[in-house]
Amino acid sequence: MEKKQLLQEIEAFVEKNEKDILNDMAELVSKRSVKGPAEEGAPFGRGPRNALDSAMAIAERLGFAVNDGDGYVGWADLPGKHEEHIGVIAHVDVVPEGEGWSSDPYVLTEKDGWLIGRGISDNKGAVILSLYAAAFLARSGRPLNYGIRVMMGCDEECGMHDVPYYLARNPEPIFCFTPDVDFPVSIGEKGMYAGGVFSSAPVFTSISAFAAGNASNSIPGRASCVVHAPGKSFKETKGITVTPKEDGSFLVEAQGIGGHAAHPDGKHNAIGILTDFLLDNGIGDADERQFLELLHKIHSNAYGEGLGIACTGKLLGQLTSIGGVISQEGGVVRQDMNIRYPECVSGEELKKALSKVAAAHNAQFGGGEILEPFYISPDSPAIKVLLSAYTEITGHPAEAYTMFGGTYARRFKNAVGFGPGDDYTPRPSFVASDHAPNEASYIPSLKEALKVYILALWQLQDLAAEELRGR
Repeated sequence: MEKKQLLQEIEAFVEKNEKDILNDMAELVSKRSVKGPAEEGAPFGRGPRNALDSAMAIAERLGFAVNDGDGYVGWADLPGKHEEHIGVIAHVDVVPEGEGWSSDPYVLTEKDGWLIGRGISDNKGAVILSLYAAAFLARSGRPLNYGIRVMMGCDEECGMHDVPYYLARNPEPIFCFTPDVDFPVSIGEKGMYAGGVFSSAPVFTSISAFAAGNASNSIPGRASCVVHAPGKSFKETKGITVTPKEDGSFLVEAQGIGGHAAHPDGKHNAIGILTDFLLDNGIGDADERQFLELLHKIHSNAYGEGLGIACTGKLLGQLTSIGGVISQEGGVVRQDMNIRYPECVSGEELKKALSKVAAAHNAQFGGGEILEPFYISPDSPAIKVLLSAYTEITGHPAEAYTMFGGTYARRFKNAVGFGPGDDYTPRPSFVASDHAPNEASYIPSLKEALKVYILALWQLQDLAAEELRGR
């Protein structure tokens, strides 16, 4: 098929299916797919399982053969001539909705062309785009050299434990992309040290109910604790509300600016605001304040400077270090960490450094999972196809980049991130980015992304197997 005719048919397909696409996105967003207790056939809880069932029902309606992958990773298959297949993997799980929404987070709401709902941007909208992109190729009648498998994961937000289970039972795709980043193409990701925890000694008595955050990879916008200091007067502080309680204690609440841990610029971690307020007001005895000083170091900035782990790599940029969820049980306060690091340091080096900092504050550090950085050459033929498809559809220049975030790409041998985020469309004040209240995607940008995916999948079929492998 000539390029002009192909582009015309892609345009017609997107316009014809727009209503169905938006309805399918609304259906998927309606499932509160936050990780929960494991059940039979639902290893990550009933919410992700319900969302996977919805996605697979949509795939079946579009004509695909589907498999639920035991509730870990479901997939829809489009067969090809060769055994090797091209993979696309998005995810149906989401972070908790949190507070501050202007509408029901699980009812997809449209305003001025923007779709608002938890998961529409991260990553349920992309699940639907991926299925429809494959559906175009299925309906084109073109014999495919490589099969296409659209995979739908259920644990991307909480450690990506779904993909190792899948890969232990299924072959690797010859090439794979995940539509869970910004365009054009992400060819490398920082290492991830997620879920490591600072734990205080059991010394907290004047402070209780320390709490903030709902996911390790989200910067909390709110934090609170109860201070037991009858008759205490507090300095008036921006972002802090103090409410007296009947027993003479005080509920102290902090308001910051939340968002995704991978993008800390412009955010303000509420735990740091609360910690500094407690220190400034002389709360806690010497043992308690020792751990509060550690919290101050953790939250003094988002780049690890307070902890002595700051570094910048030539390929992958600057380390980020976020304290996500903080909790208290009895006299012990626990602060979990989400660290994204470039090639200038290893995960084990970070673990040793943080353990040393913890010991200096009569605390402990440990646990979590380490995933080392990865990088794929921008000169790979498959990467060039993705960049070309993006420019062909959008008219924007295309240059590969590396990123702070962690996606499914790091779980495969030959994978990258490929849209659908759009940096060219200004965001109005009533919408926000991934992991924040009022998470949103712009309808024209989603339609444009679908065209990019169709063209990319079409053109990847023309590469030799060694080119798809990046050789």
